[in-house]
Amino acid sequence: MSYSPQKQASASGGVMGPGFGIYGVLAGLWGLATIIPSLALLARRLHDGNFSAWLILIGLVPFLGVIALLVLTLLPSNPQGQRFDQPQLVRR
Repeated sequence: MSYSPQKQASASGGVMGPGFGIYGVLAGLWGLATIIPSLALLARRLHDGNFSAWLILIGLVPFLGVIALLVLTLLPSNPQGQRFDQPQLVRR
């Protein structure tokens, strides 16, 4: 039995096909196209529960942040959350 680096690389999955780059670019574009609407939807849901949209930053905490956001979005709506629907007047 002789050692062959080419066989070793293909057996471990280290060699990627030509379509990998295309699918990687498409996945990246899809991710960029959906991140803004997803954040807007999350902010709207947090406002519906009378929470500030700044709580989205809790999601940056590994594992626990995502669980906290899930719990906050599953809470029932709060009528006081309508305060976020009204634009505030700026007096000069």
